[in-house]
Amino acid sequence: MTSAISVEDRCIDAFNELKTSRHITTVLYRLNHNLDTLIVDFEGNLTHDELLKALPSDPRLVVYELHFADRDGSRRAVIVLISWSPQGTGPEQMAAHAAVYVALRNQLDGIDLSIEAMSRSELEYDRLVRAART
Repeated sequence: MTSAISVEDRCIDAFNELKTSRHITTVLYRLNHNLDTLIVDFEGNLTHDELLKALPSDPRLVVYELHFADRDGSRRAVIVLISWSPQGTGPEQMAAHAAVYVALRNQLDGIDLSIEAMSRSELEYDRLVRAART
């Protein structure tokens, strides 16, 4: 693994598209096979349940637009950055994933909430909504 991990321009473009369009609610990112470049793995419109089902058994970074009703009943949307590192991830892949998570987070303007998760239960809808309300 190289010491510097790069983020493809398309990763930032996909995030900006999510922020400005109603056609994309989810962007999944992954490291390339050399573990030195972050690339877009998927972009589209997923429900929360579809997002959970789409998470693979290897690490991903996810930007997800979470929609919910606030306590006063008003509709809200927040942009969540998720670091998905399922159990069983190897040490080299885990180190590269952690480094690229920081790099991406520093390049994205408009993240409302950052979550690190190792299991789908940590990403349950109600749990994300509680975190977004604080």
